[in-house]
Amino acid sequence: MLKGSKPEDLSSPVRCLETREIPGVFLRLQSTREQVALPYSSLIKLELKNDATAVELSFVTHRVMISGRNLAEVYQAAAEAQARLISVAAKDFAGEFINPAHQALVREIRIEPLDADERRKR
Repeated sequence: MLKGSKPEDLSSPVRCLETREIPGVFLRLQSTREQVALPYSSLIKLELKNDATAVELSFVTHRVMISGRNLAEVYQAAAEAQARLISVAAKDFAGEFINPAHQALVREIRIEPLDADERRKR
């Protein structure tokens, strides 16, 4: 069952994270510019800033930077391969304060493919 599909979750103003209890094969990332699905099997490192405002995911072929607020939930779900989708909150979302204080809010996702030299270093 998808955790993000519970009726009470859908009533919240912003959904930036969808999870499932069974570990996933791919992590889907969705920003205003692009959608990418990267395999969990190529995830080699995951970092969370102490203030929970940024998460960096290092894949064999890509570097992903996620910024926002309360991202410990995103970090934990990715670390357990339970994150199904991480997406950016709508840009026109002016009522950010309505979002529950404990819920993750993703403001930006940057997906950078690594060049051949960077891949060899990994």
